[in-house]
Amino acid sequence: MSPLTRFLEWLYGEPNSVAGQGVQSSVVSTWPWPAWVMLVLFLGSVGLVVFVYVRERIEAGRATKMLLLAIRVLLVALVVFMLYGWMRHRYRTDLPDLIVVVDDSASMALVDHYEDERLRAALAKRLKAAKLDELSRLNLAKLLLLERDHRLLDELNERYQLKIYWLGGTARAVSAEAAELPQAVRRQTPEQSASRLGAGIRNILETQRGRPTAAVIVLTDGITTEGRSLSETADYARRKSVPLYVIGIGSSQPPRDVRLSDLLADEVAFAGDLVNFDFKLSASGYAGKSVRLRLRRENSSETLAEKTETLGDDETTASVRLSYRPVEKGELRFVVEAEPLPGEADLQNNRLTQTINVRDETLRVLLVQEYPSFEFRYLKTLLEREVEQSDPTRQSIELTSVLQEADRQYAELDKSARAVFPVRRDELFAYDVIVFGDVNPAFLSRSIMENLAAFVKERGGGMVFMSGPRHTPLAYRDTPLAELFPVELSSASIPDPAINLDRAFAVQPARLGLASPQMQLRPTLSQNVALWRDLPGLYWMVEAPDLRPGARVLAEHPTRTGNTGQPLPVIAMQFVGGGKVIFHATDETYRWGRYRGSDQAYNQYWIQTLRYLSRSKLLGGSRSVEMTTDRDEYRRGDVVLLRVRFFDERLAPEQDDGVAVVLEREGGTRRQVTLTRDPTMRGVFEAAIGDLADGTYRAWMATPALEGQPPHARFAVVAPPGEQARLQADLADLQRAAKTSRGKYYTLDQADRLTRDLPEGRQVRIESLPPEPIWNTWLLPALFTTLIASEWLLRKRVGLL
Repeated sequence: MSPLTRFLEWLYGEPNSVAGQGVQSSVVSTWPWPAWVMLVLFLGSVGLVVFVYVRERIEAGRATKMLLLAIRVLLVALVVFMLYGWMRHRYRTDLPDLIVVVDDSASMALVDHYEDERLRAALAKRLKAAKLDELSRLNLAKLLLLERDHRLLDELNERYQLKIYWLGGTARAVSAEAAELPQAVRRQTPEQSASRLGAGIRNILETQRGRPTAAVIVLTDGITTEGRSLSETADYARRKSVPLYVIGIGSSQPPRDVRLSDLLADEVAFAGDLVNFDFKLSASGYAGKSVRLRLRRENSSETLAEKTETLGDDETTASVRLSYRPVEKGELRFVVEAEPLPGEADLQNNRLTQTINVRDETLRVLLVQEYPSFEFRYLKTLLEREVEQSDPTRQSIELTSVLQEADRQYAELDKSARAVFPVRRDELFAYDVIVFGDVNPAFLSRSIMENLAAFVKERGGGMVFMSGPRHTPLAYRDTPLAELFPVELSSASIPDPAINLDRAFAVQPARLGLASPQMQLRPTLSQNVALWRDLPGLYWMVEAPDLRPGARVLAEHPTRTGNTGQPLPVIAMQFVGGGKVIFHATDETYRWGRYRGSDQAYNQYWIQTLRYLSRSKLLGGSRSVEMTTDRDEYRRGDVVLLRVRFFDERLAPEQDDGVAVVLEREGGTRRQVTLTRDPTMRGVFEAAIGDLADGTYRAWMATPALEGQPPHARFAVVAPPGEQARLQADLADLQRAAKTSRGKYYTLDQADRLTRDLPEGRQVRIESLPPEPIWNTWLLPALFTTLIASEWLLRKRVGLL
């Protein structure tokens, strides 16, 4: 508003204002002649006045003469001004719109950490004065609008037609009268789960089509979770000639937070098994600080396992493992959590949950050996003792042993012994794990060996090969069992029997071995490494320097290496088909069981190994059917591919839609889903399931009915990355948006400049008001009289009258 306009408003006053309307005024003259005529008249009059005063003799000083001259010139100017006939024309106008957009997405609930305590204290004081509580981003936005008796809202309401929008997933207009706006602003909470800043601003501008809009004020942290960002919409605002005045709220630094993610643990386990809970730990703002991590049962405060970790720099992720042996059977829900640290932004990501089905089932183990070696006898004794032990919390074992050199009477006297190796495939498939020692292949037909290979690949069974000086593994180079070994038999060799082996070596766990559950004999990594180092040494082993593709070395020789320089494997493993195979390059693990102190480690190693190899017994429920999903976790809206596979196609139903699965959401309802047969595979049935709500799901096969536990699968449906996925304010994007739209960007301490910078906007004239003459207003005669009286008095004083 110009100074002349302000003066005229003071002089004449303004007409009664109407909400949303203003008054525009303009000043025009009624002088009919050209302007140059008035200019000549004025200059001629001024010249005459100067001429008269120059010629007039005045005894007063030069200053007095100049003052009299100025008064006379002002009188001439005042007469000329009145002759010009100035009139004031006024118009009632429709005020332009001003849009205020406040981000109310969930990220605006964040309380940022302020390193400057004085700034934090000053903001807290201002919030208290405005009757707002915590230092959340939304409260800071409210503060700008409400402090000092909502002065900003009142001023904007006077200058514009004020429209306020909340913007999260959608833009919602605040429908309240001007007097009620402060309370409407005060009541709002940040509950929107998504933030579509760009799309929301564009939708608002589109609704303004045809309306004069001065500007859009945006109070936001700049986080966009879906759609276009604010800077991508700024170009559209510029084309609409609507500048964005953006007030950035929040910190662009990552908030102080500790996050747990990617929890991985077995869904099923035997009672007494060691279960590893592997997860990722990351943090921001706590470099060098320590955090306590613990494992507990849900609805219980008892700590089952714990560990203290030192946090690294921002964006650094550490892998952490907590281990526990559950003994209680049933579906147990575990919680991994990090104890909160002072000033954490989000406590929801401090915990992860995992449901584990702990079972107590009998393992059927087949132990095969040609002769009664020490390894055979020690292992057989261990497994028989496991059968007879009375501790109900530990897993029982059903042992069958075959000793090829034994006579029939031995099999009759030993209740675990069997005279001959199982010939039929169904007999072999009844076992869960086969421990294959130094076995003479002459007693095994080719069909038996093919059955053994199928036991691993098709049945998904587990197998342990124990090397020996007579047959295993070299005698099986050109047999169907060769592909089961994780080492290349063509380059394997055994020690020369003529050489006296008198130097013991300690088995050294490999990196992968230390991470494998069957190799973990102590609760912590350091204790486990120390135990393996202190176990009694071994002497005899097969040299197998070359591994098959995909094989994993679990333990190795501490000094001896192969041609490539890699340590020789002592224990190796590989996945074959649906099963797992572990290879021992030695038959001397019995040495660990001969001495007090290491015998417990021997027992634990073998029991854990057998349970690990028999894990498919737990996962599949049925030995002939498995159920799987293509992923363990899906985003909302993703399609879940559910598959049921019959390994024995004879069990598959004849109907193409003969498989039905019950799908249950945890804590919710269940429904039945029909699977259809894959046209190319008789034993595979599939279904694609969409539109699932967020939650954890469990599916199990209802039709056809099978003996024992039906095959099942678990998966989770989660929301897309939302407001809590990225909490640092995107202030750089806000600055780009303001610059692109030809507006301005402000920080919190710069926001007081906003009202001075806002454009007036285009007012639309809707009514003409009666014109008002300026030339004959009372002020001009009063000014003329004052000037001429002043000149008379001054001339009299200096003796010119």
